Amino acid sequence: MIVIKFIFILPFVTLSIVESTQQLNEYIQYYEPLNYNTKKIHDNHLRAKRSTESNQYVHLNFQAHTRHFNLRLKRDTSIFSKNFVVETPDGEDVDFDTSHVYEGHMPGEHGTVVYGSIRNGIFEGKIHTQNQTYYVERTHKYGLKDQPYHSVIYSENDVQDPYAEKRESHIGGCAGTGKVLQWMQDVSTAANPEDEKVHKKASEKDQYSFHENLIRKKRNFPDPSYSGKFHNIYTRNAQQYNPYSMKETNTEKRACSLYIQTDTFLWDHIRNYELSDTNIREEITSLVSQHIKAVNHIYENTDFDGFRGIKFVVQRIKINDTRVCEPRVKRANPFCSPNIDVSNFLNLNSQFNHDDFCLAYIFTYRDFSGGTLGLAWVASASGASGGICEKYKSYTENIAGRQVQTKRSLNTGVITFVNYNSRVPPKVSELTLAHEIGHNFGSPHDYPKECRPGGAKGNYIMYASATSGDRPHNNKFSECSIHNISAVLRAVFSNEGKENCFEKDDGAFCGNKIVEDGEECDCGYDEKECTEKCCYPKEVSKFLNLGEPALPCRLRLPHECSPSRGPCCDTSCRYVNKGTLCKSESDCTRQSRCDGYAAECPAPVAKANRTICNEGTQVCWNGECIGSICQRYDMEECFLTEEHQAKPEQMCEVACQDPGKESTCRSTYVISKMKNISGIKLRPGSPCNDFKGYCDVFQKCRAVDAEGPLARLKNLLFNQKTLMTIKQWVTSCWWGVLLSVVAFAIVMGIFIKCCAVHTPSSNPRRAPALKITDTLRHPADTLRRKRHRQPQPPPGPPPPYPGPRPTAPPAPGPAIAGPSHGYGEGRGHYNRRTKDQPPQPTRNKSRLDDHAYVYNKGTVMEMRGKAYA
Repeated sequence: MIVIKFIFILPFVTLSIVESTQQLNEYIQYYEPLNYNTKKIHDNHLRAKRSTESNQYVHLNFQAHTRHFNLRLKRDTSIFSKNFVVETPDGEDVDFDTSHVYEGHMPGEHGTVVYGSIRNGIFEGKIHTQNQTYYVERTHKYGLKDQPYHSVIYSENDVQDPYAEKRESHIGGCAGTGKVLQWMQDVSTAANPEDEKVHKKASEKDQYSFHENLIRKKRNFPDPSYSGKFHNIYTRNAQQYNPYSMKETNTEKRACSLYIQTDTFLWDHIRNYELSDTNIREEITSLVSQHIKAVNHIYENTDFDGFRGIKFVVQRIKINDTRVCEPRVKRANPFCSPNIDVSNFLNLNSQFNHDDFCLAYIFTYRDFSGGTLGLAWVASASGASGGICEKYKSYTENIAGRQVQTKRSLNTGVITFVNYNSRVPPKVSELTLAHEIGHNFGSPHDYPKECRPGGAKGNYIMYASATSGDRPHNNKFSECSIHNISAVLRAVFSNEGKENCFEKDDGAFCGNKIVEDGEECDCGYDEKECTEKCCYPKEVSKFLNLGEPALPCRLRLPHECSPSRGPCCDTSCRYVNKGTLCKSESDCTRQSRCDGYAAECPAPVAKANRTICNEGTQVCWNGECIGSICQRYDMEECFLTEEHQAKPEQMCEVACQDPGKESTCRSTYVISKMKNISGIKLRPGSPCNDFKGYCDVFQKCRAVDAEGPLARLKNLLFNQKTLMTIKQWVTSCWWGVLLSVVAFAIVMGIFIKCCAVHTPSSNPRRAPALKITDTLRHPADTLRRKRHRQPQPPPGPPPPYPGPRPTAPPAPGPAIAGPSHGYGEGRGHYNRRTKDQPPQPTRNKSRLDDHAYVYNKGTVMEMRGKAYA
């Protein structure tokens, strides 16, 4: 059967361009009118909508800005999830037609990207070329009525921000500064420890499940070298089952699901130029899709320290129309009040449970004070709550001096499309959304100066104030932001303090080294990763500069294959000979050989089911080592638990039971028909005791302690409930606190007194320390005892100095014992005699005699004279 694919091409329409120097509004300095046959475009759109083929194209040709545009468009299904629904104001879920959303490119021009929508035959969207970016919008959005043209087209270079200086003086654009920032920090660090514990356990359960699956995957390939030898590393499954690769998280789960709400202010604004409710809803979905597509264009093409391909998928949209603000239903919708500042507006969005989504945003048309365009909670790699994947939980907030418990979802944000009473152009609102999502991903405002350079290239996305988007840096992340975001992504993907809510994305991503639908090859993200000469990487700018017709993830001419596609293509970009071994025999499959005309290794023939594999611990099913050894004997695997009075060693033994009979659960060591395998032990790290523990390296089942003793003690002493109880007790029983302080002082005084008399002193004039036994026998004597100092001798002259000492007549007075330590005659080098010094008889000297020989009589008298002067 021959399938004929129709391509609907609009004949080229030459447009008469009216040169205009008139501004479109305060932001757009120059535009050109655009007009073409909308009926033909609408007919082609309807044909593409009815077609069962997914690659039916609509072609649009026009002339503008001194160049020709040839757009090749097809339906875009990458923005909305497969289970996408639109929620009505009544809370009902309805299926919504998104066939008006398109994406495409410009044939013959490398690196072009086009996306937008077609409604009533009019295209509205964004056109990326290599050197320029253009926006196409309807005229009635800018109040241009009764014009001979239906659209306007302008360059991003013609978008200027007239309020930039005014907004910077207020630190506008993003309201995450000053009092608002302090309030957000106070809330994000005041999570209820009990809720933290619940979510932490849930996160650890997911992490435990991840490691459990990882263990099962390792069982399929018990030895790394074995896995490398028999496992086809070029397939999607190969990357998924590789436990040593971070690609599993980067490629399989990289989609952040979004819940988008729009309030009645945005509905009322769009109703000014759209007549029917259906058109308003289509306009809102087009607005959402274009902004998410623009954000994806930024995030997917950013390397966050190895985390690539991050994208966003809209899972749910709630469109609030004017009905929700009618008096009878107004109380059910908190977004009706006209006088809400941006922080309270974010707080209202955060009061709902958004656990089912990665992020939840609300789009509005409110003119917030200070030029604010958006606000969002900032994520943290550890510690504070907020940002992506954050769950609905309790927080303690100080309101009017009282501690109040409130529940919030801090995975939220808000953006507006009006600023200083002027509609914001798409370029600015798209960058605002990317900026606020950057906060949700863990990036604060750019700091220090190196990350906000300004100048001709402009500031980066996370600059504190909104940018017009006409500078090279405006749609890129700084190195500071990349490092901050990568830290949060690392915590999320590894479940280290953050829960991983990212979902698997079925769309292809060029640069992940996995050949997917629509790709001829995939050798990596850039030339550093792409080590072959057969394929172009995702980043092709270098090749384009060399004049090569490079396309991402396409073969480089004249090569016929790429090793990234399979092992049957060699490094010279040619197919290997037919019959070449590409996959050796494994436990569950036969060997496989190349066929000589494809790069992929043919699927191997599976061995019979229930074939023993993984060193006798499992059996094969459909060519994979995934079955339990119990299935070989028509039994089911079970757990030996504490309820079976099993010992820790027994809980780490593989057990089987008769189908559906839990009472027959027994160890493989005692099942008679399994005597030939002599029992099987669970591997270290495997779950045991009905998933209440894990087997350690000594084959003993250890109970899972989610927190550890120190964490439990910390939560017991420093949780908010305990601190609040202590505070209330201190306030009401102040007299008890005072008595406790006095009692503590008395006890400490007695303790110090007892310790003082038992502590030895280096001072020889102190009385010797008492023994503990003396105190125990006579405690009253210890309390009455005082340490009296020994009688001190009268003060004498200064101590001696080194050198020959002169003799001095002894002073009169009774002879007393000299000092027991220190300098003086008979100690140290003073005990040595000089050559001309005769030995002197030893005699007792007074303290004055002990130092008198150092000075002659005149000197001593002179010093005395000075002393008494």
